[in-house]
Amino acid sequence: MVTIWTPDLGPFQGPKYLRLADAIAQAIAGGELAAGTKLPPQRLLADKLGVTVGTVTRAYDEAQRRGQLEARVGSGTFVKGQALALAPASGEALALDGAMAPLGPQARMLSEGLTALAQDAEALHRCLPYPQANGLPAQRQRFLAWLAGQGFALEDSQLLLNHGGQHGIHIALQALCEAGDTVLCEGLSFPGIKFACQEQGLKLVGLAMDDQGLLPEALEAACKQYRPRAIYLTPNLQNPSCATLPLERRQAILALCRQYDLWVLEDDVQFMDPAAKPQALFQLDPERVVFLSSFSKRYAGTVRLGFMLFPARLRSRMDLGLRASTWTVSPLVLELVSRWLAGGQMDALEQWLAGEMRARRQLADQLLPGLQGEASGFNCWLALPEPWRASDFSRAAMERGVRIRVAEDYAIGRLPAPQAVRLSISQPGSRQELTLALGILHQLLLEGPHLARAVL
Repeated sequence: MVTIWTPDLGPFQGPKYLRLADAIAQAIAGGELAAGTKLPPQRLLADKLGVTVGTVTRAYDEAQRRGQLEARVGSGTFVKGQALALAPASGEALALDGAMAPLGPQARMLSEGLTALAQDAEALHRCLPYPQANGLPAQRQRFLAWLAGQGFALEDSQLLLNHGGQHGIHIALQALCEAGDTVLCEGLSFPGIKFACQEQGLKLVGLAMDDQGLLPEALEAACKQYRPRAIYLTPNLQNPSCATLPLERRQAILALCRQYDLWVLEDDVQFMDPAAKPQALFQLDPERVVFLSSFSKRYAGTVRLGFMLFPARLRSRMDLGLRASTWTVSPLVLELVSRWLAGGQMDALEQWLAGEMRARRQLADQLLPGLQGEASGFNCWLALPEPWRASDFSRAAMERGVRIRVAEDYAIGRLPAPQAVRLSISQPGSRQELTLALGILHQLLLEGPHLARAVL
């Protein structure tokens, strides 16, 4: 019997035939089109979708090229077996283990920006000498104006430009702590904080969390026990749990930090649609918080540029940390990025990223219900159903060609990690690749773990 299958092409981009091919891939991965299903005749599907017969023919041909459909002479077009339909066409693993910006307008931005800069001899001349300051005055003013538009009204003395989020962590710890001090963080945290503390001889203690982030009662208990110097937090889309601290909890945490005289390092490198962002900890308490961010997630990893916001009284310590590590930042990179900020290109890119990530998240939610994390974020958090263990799920996914991260990768100290995985849905090069990867994970969840060989 012919399946009268009529897909929604809205979530997909590109020419209509590719959108239909992607819809076929998603339907196969999600089990909507099972192996052996006969697809509608091309003319019938064309009429239902309001497209030409040629469009459907090209879509079916593309799906056959991907190994998802097969045409049987005299019988029609059928879905291939699940294993064939879900196999990565390149033979390489499908990566969901690295939070990085999906690529779209970035190459055009870079080409146009470099071309304009190459034609501005005066600007190039200003960028040539060995830099003695943290950015040229005009560059710093562009950054400050852009930050003001983001809700950060600052004095020039409160801004430091650096080489990215990890560099900012190093500088902040050098400025605020001494060897032997204790630093607190979420029990699951970005591994960069662990490496930075190890390098500087600092003790790092992970604290208990729930699905909204750090627990204030765990913070208070640690303050009484360890007399810490600072706490490292990622309030928005916490890495890896994707939790975002609600305002009431932000205020409770800051109140405890004031009570116990604790500096706060606020890591805000994870991308989130600016329209969805709650108030930053720095905005709530600018005298106690050092705010860290980067353009690597907003643009791409090739731009190693970040910034720090802090109380003006810390300026000399921050300058010393910068000079001790890299002296300063290249004026050429600052010129390029500050022009994007002033010209609106960076804001336009963020709007594109937010739209692209929402479309990807819609695909993910269809295949893996129950994902945690804000809709525009690069990552999702998947709590695994019993009896799956995260290590077994990760191994099974890798055997089928998908790389993911488990909670244990982010555990601080001996704090127990939940049976959960982080999925970077921003990483695949296309929505088609994302659909294939998520379809494999969907199938694993349906199958459940295989029984291991008995140990006697």
